[in-house]
Amino acid sequence: MSDPTTEGYTVSVAEIEGMVRNLCGYALSEPDPLQRYLDLTHHQVLFDGIVEALRRERGRALADLVVSGTPVEAVAAKTNLGAVPKVRKLITLAGENDRVKAAAAAAKPAKAAKPKKAAEAEQPETPPPPPIPITGKRMLTAAERIALGLPADGPAPARNRPSAAEPRPDRPTPRAARAALRPPRAARRTQDRWFVSESAV
Repeated sequence: MSDPTTEGYTVSVAEIEGMVRNLCGYALSEPDPLQRYLDLTHHQVLFDGIVEALRRERGRALADLVVSGTPVEAVAAKTNLGAVPKVRKLITLAGENDRVKAAAAAAKPAKAAKPKKAAEAEQPETPPPPPIPITGKRMLTAAERIALGLPADGPAPARNRPSAAEPRPDRPTPRAARAALRPPRAARRTQDRWFVSESAV
């Protein structure tokens, strides 16, 4: 039985035979002819049900397209159905008419609201504020500024930074750092004597 909603789609005999072998291999290998007949008849009825289920799923897919905003005419063209009645027939078989009608009803008030927007567009609008360049930094909130000990608004107070020549109190100068690593002089003398006494032995 040909389905008008599948016009333009063809399958080869080899594809059909391969699918029958894959899905009915157990029934086809039955040695008892009567049991084989019964099993294959059961599979045929099962596949008829699968065909109906596939038709319903196709209708649900079409309903999803229409609900998402695609016009029914465009759905008919994109799916090779060619005619709007075929699209509606599959949607009806899927039981999706109510959902499609609800989506169409929701879209109509939006279209009716467009003329109001056009009238509002005629009124002069205030220009948008100038764009603020994005530098990858953000402004601190008033609470964050207070937590950091800064005034809630306004510029941050200038910090007194020491000059490069003036040593910072928390960091020793390089000379002081080297002196801290050297052992005391008394310890160096004892080490020298120890080495001398070792060489004398």
